[in-house]
Amino acid sequence: MPAPNRIFHFVFLIALLSILPQCVEKESGEYVQEAIDYTDGEKYDEAMASFLKAIKRDPRNAKAYFGLGGIYNFKNMHEKAVETFKTAVQLDPTYYDAYYGLGYTYEVMGRKEEADEEYRRYRELKAKMDAFLKQEEKSR
Repeated sequence: MPAPNRIFHFVFLIALLSILPQCVEKESGEYVQEAIDYTDGEKYDEAMASFLKAIKRDPRNAKAYFGLGGIYNFKNMHEKAVETFKTAVQLDPTYYDAYYGLGYTYEVMGRKEEADEEYRRYRELKAKMDAFLKQEEKSR
C-alpha cells in the first residue's frame, strides 16, 4: 500500500474512533430512565452513577437532580440532597415534586420550619397544576 493511502486510512480510522463514542452515548433523559430502573431494582449506587451521567450530559435536567436528591436521602447524605433539590427547583420553579423532596429532607434533618415552607410550596404548585390540567381536560 503506498504511503499516502496508509496515511489516509490512518486519519480515517482516527476520525472514526473519535466520532463513534458520540454516536453511542445516551441522552440525558435516557440516563434518567436508566437510573429510575436501577432504583426500582434497589441498585442505588448504579442509579446515582446514572443520575450523575444525566447531569453531566445536560446540566439543566431538573429531573436528574430530583432523582439524585432522592438517592442522597436514601444514603443519608441529606446536605447533598438539599443542594440537589434546590438545584432542581432553580432549574424548574414549577417542579412541585422537588419542593416535596426538599421538604422531606428538611423534615428528616429536624428542620421543621423549613420543611413546612417547602411542603406549603409543594401543595400550592400541585393545586395550581391540578386546576390547570382539569381546565385543559374540560376544554377538550
